[in-house]
Amino acid sequence: MTPGAGLTTRWDIVLMALGAGILAGFQVGKVSPALPYLRADLHLDLVVAGWLTSICYATSAVLAVVTGLFADRIGPRRLVLSGMALLAAGSLLGAVAETASELLATRWLESFGFVAVTVTAPRLLGAAARGRDHGLVFGIWGAYMPLGMALALATAPMLLADIGWRGFWVVSGVLVTAFTVLLWLGLRPRRWPAAFPGRAIDRGGAYRTLVSAVLWLFGISFALYTLQWFAIMAWLPTFLIETRGDGPAEAALRGAAVVAVNAAGNGAAAWLMHRGTPRPLLIGIAFLAMGGASAGIFHEATGEEARMVLALVFSAVGGLLPAAAIAGAAARAPGPAFVAMASGFVVQGAALGSLLGPPALAAAVEGLGGWAASWWMMPAVSATGLALAVGIAVVDRNPES
Repeated sequence: MTPGAGLTTRWDIVLMALGAGILAGFQVGKVSPALPYLRADLHLDLVVAGWLTSICYATSAVLAVVTGLFADRIGPRRLVLSGMALLAAGSLLGAVAETASELLATRWLESFGFVAVTVTAPRLLGAAARGRDHGLVFGIWGAYMPLGMALALATAPMLLADIGWRGFWVVSGVLVTAFTVLLWLGLRPRRWPAAFPGRAIDRGGAYRTLVSAVLWLFGISFALYTLQWFAIMAWLPTFLIETRGDGPAEAALRGAAVVAVNAAGNGAAAWLMHRGTPRPLLIGIAFLAMGGASAGIFHEATGEEARMVLALVFSAVGGLLPAAAIAGAAARAPGPAFVAMASGFVVQGAALGSLLGPPALAAAVEGLGGWAASWWMMPAVSATGLALAVGIAVVDRNPES
């Protein structure tokens, strides 16, 4: 009997997979607060600094679905452990980098590890979850990125001030190494056979996954979500400094709070799906809230305190979407062997949106003459997302789609 078919969900496996995802998200989030230290020490220009921040998204945008295809062939245990090892090696080697190119190379290692972990962990979750807990488990998983980023943003100021960016990288690498040992022990074949051997690729199943209309819709909806969310998160501290007069530290803390409440939205979606709320409804609510809140954030008539409240609403209610899209992709995989590949659609969509969002918003602000003039950009994206939610509601009813 496979664990997923047992009487109870393997919550120990769920927590281990979530922990791996949080640490992967931590690696993404650690760069932004460390950029002033990195630029001063390694004399980085803005282009290299931008690549250090976005390289994980670039790799995911290219390799996520392909990685998911091979997850079952290689075996989810081997792939997730390999991903964690790459994250640890990249962070530890990055701590001794002496040039920008050396640091960028170590970030490439971390980016490959990030893809391996975030695409493979859903395969473990699918095998660990009992049927009625499926939406709850994948909804919880949807919080891995905001939790990891918020943890990095919350710990960075103290650690960077005390031990510098190199020490911060060492601490990060040691944490990942320690957790990798825990995974190695917890996913041993004797304890959990579902995590171990791979099998030959089912080309028919792979084709059905690639041409699945509903998986494409989930992936595109996630891309539209991250295009907005990462654009707001990337520029929120700058926006607060320029419009409120906040200092850098205060702006960073406000930004961390906005990131953190996104995890609460994911948790709420997990509970709602567990109670039977349809996934397309959650996606539609998320886009509606994000569009309305973002318009208010940038509109010149909005007061300073109201902007912060709207930013919290934007992130928290928007957090309904990742959980719904990730759970939907896993549920619509052609079979258990293709959960990782199906999850690759949303990971790849998330990466594309994350890459495009910040520069798109920056271009709009610069081209239109200021923050207030670009207020319509996010609502326009959300309106497209609402149309996608309707499409998902229609297509998701058809088991053949």
